[in-house]
Amino acid sequence: MQYVICYDIADDRRRSRVAGALLDFGQRVQESVFVAHLDEELAARMKDRVEKLVDPDWDRLHVFEMCAGCARRVWMVGSAELAREAEWYVI
Repeated sequence: MQYVICYDIADDRRRSRVAGALLDFGQRVQESVFVAHLDEELAARMKDRVEKLVDPDWDRLHVFEMCAGCARRVWMVGSAELAREAEWYVI
C-alpha cells in the first residue's frame, strides 16, 4: 500500500526526529511530505514510531492511505519525480 505523509511541526528538534523516522520508511518528495510503500506491519511500525515523536498539542501529521487505483492516478508537474518503492528499509 502507498502512503502519503505530511506534517506541520514548529519545533526544529521534533521535526528533525519525525523526518528521520519517516526516512526509515519512505522517501521525501517535498520538505514536509513523504511517500512510503509499506505492508500492514511496516505501516503499523511507522504509526507507532511517529506517534511517540509528535506532540499532540502542537503538531499535525496526516497519513493518507492510497489504494492501487488512486496511486495510478497520481500526476506530477515540473521536476517532481515518481516515488519508488525501496528495495530495503532501515528500521
